[in-house]
Amino acid sequence: MFDKILHPFAIAVAWVWVKIHDFLELIGFSSGSGAAWVISIVLLTLIVRILIVPLFLKQIKSSRAMQAVQPEMQRIQAKYKGKTDQLSRQKQAEETQALYKKYKVSPFASCLPLLVQMPILFAMYRAIYAVKDLAAGTYKYANIETDHLGPITQAVASDINGSTVFGVPLSHTITSGDGTVAVAVFVIAIIVMVGLQFYSMRMSMVRNMPPAMDPNNPMVQSQKSMLYVMPLMFVFSGAFFQMGVLVYMLTGSFWALGQSFWTIKVMPTPGSPAYKELVAHREARYAEWAKPFFASYDEARSALPATADNAEVIALNEKTFAEAASKAKAQKVATDFPETMSAGEKVSVLRNLSMQEWTTLPDEMWMRSVKDAASKANERRAQQEKREQAKKMSREQRKAQSERNRAREERKAAVSDTSGLSADELERRRQERRKARRQSNKKKR
Repeated sequence: MFDKILHPFAIAVAWVWVKIHDFLELIGFSSGSGAAWVISIVLLTLIVRILIVPLFLKQIKSSRAMQAVQPEMQRIQAKYKGKTDQLSRQKQAEETQALYKKYKVSPFASCLPLLVQMPILFAMYRAIYAVKDLAAGTYKYANIETDHLGPITQAVASDINGSTVFGVPLSHTITSGDGTVAVAVFVIAIIVMVGLQFYSMRMSMVRNMPPAMDPNNPMVQSQKSMLYVMPLMFVFSGAFFQMGVLVYMLTGSFWALGQSFWTIKVMPTPGSPAYKELVAHREARYAEWAKPFFASYDEARSALPATADNAEVIALNEKTFAEAASKAKAQKVATDFPETMSAGEKVSVLRNLSMQEWTTLPDEMWMRSVKDAASKANERRAQQEKREQAKKMSREQRKAQSERNRAREERKAAVSDTSGLSADELERRRQERRKARRQSNKKKR
């Protein structure tokens, strides 16, 4: 069953592998057995890793978003703590899903890169495993003897089988009996691979994890366990890997290390030591140009009338924001402010960034908080305007408004109570309500 699932993946990997080798031949590498088959595995690994970069970036963004929503997530969990009935569980799930949708969080995004890589790794294992049997003419699939795996025929398999890494054929394992030198090559390759993986994971934990995280947190404990368990797994499973698979995994380990360095430098986890260093670095770079720029703006603004709706003031704010936004965007500062904010308000936000100490990067997550604050400010402003408008209404206007509201409520109540009534009964009830309102108005006079 497992072989049937992996077989299409193995054929796909075989096609890509052979096509890469054909390209290497085209640019000058020799045909037949040789280094081109080893290099093609390296290039295959790099192609796979490049293709899943979008998933890797999505994983990081989702992880950061998950961290940002933790306070709200904890409030939802506290709200339904101890409630085990079906309705409570359903409401908790609905509120959790609404929270994920609001912040565009995918709890499964962190698994995507691994889910993509694992079938390819197993397919690579199956493709290289088949090479030895294909070269000998004894390869079988589903108990049926066949002479090819996709484009890998017996002749191609013989070329692959004759290609070596420090004298070890690509299809051989540590137990193939190639001598002491071959065993030493396998041991060194496994040690290097495990060392790279351990260093990469250790560096991420030390430099890219918030120190305030509870050590008893299941996620933290899981990461610490993975730090030691994963390398140990490869120490034991490495004995079953062919040399070609080890080349694939070694290349992947070097890529993962470089990816970890890049992540720590460019997209570190909020609250981690690397994140604080990045915040301080970007703050200094921003202040370097922003302080003199906004000092010039303040000087120009002080020479104009104090009213914000003055044409000259509006023109100055729009020009200043356009220039500041261009400079800020070049330094990865989010500038997609809500349309409801005026140019003056946008300038004030960017100006404040140059004057205050940063506690977070002014990225899309920061901009989301700015938009939320602007939305709440608009709601407060609208409510205040309604209150002021209500104060300005005359006694007669307030009375008329009250009558309209009451009539609206009565109509709603009438609609809800009229199910199954005849037309005559509905008309009689309407006449009674009109008569009651007229009598009520006469009493008030």
